[in-house]
Amino acid sequence: MSNELKAFQCDETELFAAVSAEQAAELYEEWTGEAPEAPYPAELTDVQLDEPIPDFDEDENPTGEMTSVRRFLAEHGEEPGWLAGSMG
Repeated sequence: MSNELKAFQCDETELFAAVSAEQAAELYEEWTGEAPEAPYPAELTDVQLDEPIPDFDEDENPTGEMTSVRRFLAEHGEEPGWLAGSMG
């Protein structure tokens, strides 16, 4: 099994970096106290990873720049965990 982190959608807003859907589900449950409901967790496709999204600074203020989930994942590091969403 590869140890490369992938991005998983675990509900309508939360993304987690994990090596598998099972690990993403465990991380989500630790984070929220609830198991994800089907169809989650779902691995993001290349199109979803590369879709331009607005960038925000550490205070959640828009920067005026665009970014992507692929960039979040690249900057995330090697430790599985929360990647993006409304809970930060």
